[in-house]
Amino acid sequence: MTISCKKKQDTINNLKTFAKAYGYVKYFHPSDEASAIDWNSFAAYGAEQIVKCQSKTEVINTLNSLFKPIAPSVVFSEEKQAFNLNTITPESPENFKPTYWQHKGVSKDMTYQNYVYSSVRVNRYSEIDESSNYGNISMSINAKKYRGKEIKYTGWVKLNKNANASGHLSLWVENTDRSLGFYETMDAKPIKSSDWKPYEIIGKIDTLGSKLAFGSYVSGKGTLYLDDVHLYYKDNNEWVEIPIKNSDFEASSIGEKTEQSEWIGKSKGYTYNVSSSENMEGKNCLVISYEGAIKKVKGEAIFKAHPKFGELIEEEIGKGIYCQIPLNLFGDDKNTFPKSKIASTLQDSLKVLDNSPENLAMRIGNFINTYNVIQHFYPYFEEAETNWDKALETALKQSFSDQTADDHLITLQKFMAPLKDGHVRVWMGNAVPYVPAINWEWVEDKLIITEVKNDTLNIKVGDIVTKIDKQLPKNYFEDINSRISAGTKGSLDFKAQDLSLFGKKDSKLVLEVNGKTINLKRDKNYTYTSVSIPIQKNKYKLLDNNIFYLNLDTIEMDTITSLMPQLKTSKGIICDMRGYPNSNHDFISHLLKENDTSKAWLRIPKIIYPNQNKIVGYEDTGWEIETKEPYLGDKKIVFIIDSRAISYAESYMSFIEGYKLATIVGQPTAGTNGNINPFKLLGNFNVNWTGMKVIKHDGSQHHAIGILPNIYVNKTIEGVKSGKDEFLEKAIQVVLEQ
Repeated sequence: MTISCKKKQDTINNLKTFAKAYGYVKYFHPSDEASAIDWNSFAAYGAEQIVKCQSKTEVINTLNSLFKPIAPSVVFSEEKQAFNLNTITPESPENFKPTYWQHKGVSKDMTYQNYVYSSVRVNRYSEIDESSNYGNISMSINAKKYRGKEIKYTGWVKLNKNANASGHLSLWVENTDRSLGFYETMDAKPIKSSDWKPYEIIGKIDTLGSKLAFGSYVSGKGTLYLDDVHLYYKDNNEWVEIPIKNSDFEASSIGEKTEQSEWIGKSKGYTYNVSSSENMEGKNCLVISYEGAIKKVKGEAIFKAHPKFGELIEEEIGKGIYCQIPLNLFGDDKNTFPKSKIASTLQDSLKVLDNSPENLAMRIGNFINTYNVIQHFYPYFEEAETNWDKALETALKQSFSDQTADDHLITLQKFMAPLKDGHVRVWMGNAVPYVPAINWEWVEDKLIITEVKNDTLNIKVGDIVTKIDKQLPKNYFEDINSRISAGTKGSLDFKAQDLSLFGKKDSKLVLEVNGKTINLKRDKNYTYTSVSIPIQKNKYKLLDNNIFYLNLDTIEMDTITSLMPQLKTSKGIICDMRGYPNSNHDFISHLLKENDTSKAWLRIPKIIYPNQNKIVGYEDTGWEIETKEPYLGDKKIVFIIDSRAISYAESYMSFIEGYKLATIVGQPTAGTNGNINPFKLLGNFNVNWTGMKVIKHDGSQHHAIGILPNIYVNKTIEGVKSGKDEFLEKAIQVVLEQ
């Protein structure tokens, strides 16, 4: 699909008009047909039709033709007009019940269902698919004898025709310390073909390799066929085959480990069989099929407020384009009124949609979908101070220039960045990026090497990076930062430290350090770990002067409980919250003098109208922590924080700050709290965001502020070079000063 530059702005405006209509009908119009549609595909299909429009009249006609099959009572017109309620009133309304949407947060089309968020179409049955995100089959072998060796995994794969899914081979290595070694699942180039084709993955097992796992999976609603798989290791430049039991799937049973086969597949909503009619080689091939794990649930009201019969969304959604969208319909045991007669035709069109990132309509559809999730349900617009409509326009314009999956990923990330939401993560499939053998960090306004994981590199901790790929570090990071959503500057810098190192396997990163050019290769799979802090290798430690150190990132509550006699007699306690607590927030009970009475700092909005207008209330909750013995609040308690403390860690710290239970030292936390609410987009793209509003215990703003230290500590270059933990040193000083 192409478009001239002259018409592009008109087309962008038309797409914004469609985007508004899309969100209004998807989340607020309660017809059965709208509830049943594949809204991801509809966003792309609708975009494809709108791009073809050359006039306002064509846009209006296209909107009506798009939405009438799923919302027969919706009207799009070029002038304001009276809505005819007779079109939505059955002959005997007493035989019908009203149906309407209620949202507590939002769960419609989100990844997690029956979670803390809910979307209910009252008095109508809905189908909830509890299937796994993919149907996977795999087996594993001991990797120790192949350490240092290249590994190759091959197989023949195809999908069923018109599958709304992608196929993948997978090969990964688990190390002795449970970290991930080599990892590849073909997410960058998933299998889409319905013809038998050979595929392969080549990787390497490093010196810590413990387990080698391999297999295949289908992501989405479709059927995958797999046959003739082989595993090899390289010895003297020759591939030597590693025997695999039932590599050709000739055994009649599959999915459970038996004497004949060690393939295991247990994904919910998927079946595992063999086929003798679709085989590529031998008698049988493996078949993984999506069947769904569907549960029917009747929509019961989740709060009192609801739109009344006759309430409409009446709005000018584009220049001279008006909509009338009912918010309350009648429904009986068969359908909502009025019933569409042409919904099946639209469903057929959606089944053949090209959902690859190379398709412009798919890219536009993903932005329209994402825009509406945030527009109607993101609780922090006021705090983020972003122009969301302008952000949509920018993203739509960029979509016409983007060509590849990587392009689309970057534009999606930039689209979400202005929300200042540290939970935001946009990623594609299960792809794991590659990084070089270093970590770095901004210290004293300079980019400093903080870790070197390869002794052969001509670089050391504390070195200052003066150029990255021939750019000044600040210029290099400027583009990186534009892809990151973060609540505080510290959180932005922390996220950028990782993202700035990401790249494709074996790609180069050229640094200038101490006047020398250093060529690095991104040859390591990225695995998330906190920046290495020596003291955090301990779950707890008794320091000099009878000061107790607790690493809340790793220590279990049971261990803290067992230490209570020593904690009670200590001079002071230093709690390290530079990370994410290990379910140990019960420790707060031992710091409180009185029971917690703050019951409304976690707030889920109740929504029945679009654009978060007239929010009808919140479901307010708290932790309501009670005091426990022994009481430790009479000691000198110090908490160390920085931007790695996010979400649950900030909930924990909100008690410390709100009830003044300790002296807080370090840097502000991430300024992002509330349960995430992820969703999927076409092309195997995924988005995390925050769906709950969290405030401080005194009712003030937490988002984009975070927990603030009583005593600020800044790292120094000399401290990095000498291996000092300047945050811990300050915490010890505070304890000794009492």
